[in-house]
Amino acid sequence: MNLDRLRWQFLLFSLCVAVLLAASFLGGAALLAQAYQGHSLPALNRLLSHAGRHPLDFYLDKLHTLLAFGLMLWLVFTATAALALHRLRRPPGPGSDWLDYLIFALYAAAFLGFLAYFGTEESWYRIDQIMAYEGRPPFQHRVLFIFPAQLMQYAMPQLGVIQSYLWSQLLAVVLMLWAVRRLAGLFIRSDLAFVGQALALCMWAPTLNYYTFYDIGIIFVFAFCLYHLLRREWLPYLLMLAAGTFNHEITLFLIVASAVMLLGTMPWRTLAGLLAVQLALYGLVRLLLFSLLPAQQAWEGGKLMFNLHLLRDEPRVLLYSLGPLLLWYALAATGWRHAPALLRRCVIILPCLFVMTAVVGQFNESRQFDAFIPVAMALMLCALNARLGAAAVRLPAGGGGWRAATFLAGTPEGKA
Repeated sequence: MNLDRLRWQFLLFSLCVAVLLAASFLGGAALLAQAYQGHSLPALNRLLSHAGRHPLDFYLDKLHTLLAFGLMLWLVFTATAALALHRLRRPPGPGSDWLDYLIFALYAAAFLGFLAYFGTEESWYRIDQIMAYEGRPPFQHRVLFIFPAQLMQYAMPQLGVIQSYLWSQLLAVVLMLWAVRRLAGLFIRSDLAFVGQALALCMWAPTLNYYTFYDIGIIFVFAFCLYHLLRREWLPYLLMLAAGTFNHEITLFLIVASAVMLLGTMPWRTLAGLLAVQLALYGLVRLLLFSLLPAQQAWEGGKLMFNLHLLRDEPRVLLYSLGPLLLWYALAATGWRHAPALLRRCVIILPCLFVMTAVVGQFNESRQFDAFIPVAMALMLCALNARLGAAAVRLPAGGGGWRAATFLAGTPEGKA
């Protein structure tokens, strides 16, 4: 790959986007106002031909939101690409340097910026009610990151519930970025693993709708558990499986993924014992939650009919919600042929999420698929790794694991 050519292409692309964003910020509102009145370009006039259903301010607000979203993504992309190109011009370093910490801080700030700017508090998920354990099913059992918010409010009583919530999510973001980087390091050389953090951010951002205590935590739990599953490090995996169930009951799909991943790679009795331990831990946590926070049901009913209604009567809503996610999944699919067999088996999480969303979730909320973000990120890194030829750094063999180089090479140790 010609890095000099790639660098100039990146500079040209980033500059063009910057000029487009600047022009949109300066003249976009005036152009939109003219189109709203039918005095602009014919294409724009036709686009807003039915705009009378809402006042002009409604569309101006949409425009400003879209531009702010684009600006934040552009900053993340530019910083990520610049650092990646800088790192590709040198041999991989033995450890982290100040640029790793700087890009980590940028990603954390971007996550919090997206959350504070684009997130909303909705009537069905009031932060004060959730912190008082008064949420309706299934929200009242997703408590892991409620504890940090309560601690912040206790330590600093002047903080409001939203501020306490955002501080708790900062903890979730830091943990998630750390876990994602470790997982990314299995599929690309370690000094480029920050690209996985950027991909996770870009996939998560379009799924943001309303405040929850658990969405970012889901990405953290799945990235952490998949990392240790791939390395066959059972103790940290089992501990996080139990802790993550306090965040969201969706950790059940990690048990499914572990069964599919390990099938044929270990004796039947060992696999059955491991699955039994996981199910026991999961069941104990769920039983404890229902005992401490009694509830008549684990989820809301009627979701299947609601999803059928969306599919039949409101396909545009589904397109707006799932469209960006499907584009990311299409990009992730390019890494399938480069991915090791065990990573391919992790894709079983996606159909599990689809079935769950159809039965007890809502397809108009793309956040239902956040648990697949670590897998999609890893697949994209496999494609990038093949494109750049940036092989993952060799990791020492642990007592219960294998060498990352062997695993990534798809040798019999890593094949089904």
